[in-house]
Amino acid sequence: MGKDETRKYWVEVFSALASEPRLQIVQMITGRKVDCQEILEELPLSQPAISYHLGRLERAGVLVKERKGTHNCYHLNQSLLALINLLEEDLG
Repeated sequence: MGKDETRKYWVEVFSALASEPRLQIVQMITGRKVDCQEILEELPLSQPAISYHLGRLERAGVLVKERKGTHNCYHLNQSLLALINLLEEDLG
């Protein structure tokens, strides 16, 4: 990846993380796989809002989606785990 592509990648990652609901989702998912229903039950957001935030995090490469039957499960992109761990320490 060239410098311009790398910069665009990080802009997208940080832009995706620049939202309280998306940071809450990342905190919830850190270290495990979570299905959409669990996120919906945990956060006070509508199903369309949860889907929007998950899609934004997935497109930015922060989350990875896996299909499990009729459910989508999400986990953190392992290459971003160090960054997420730093955020997790600060968010406590």
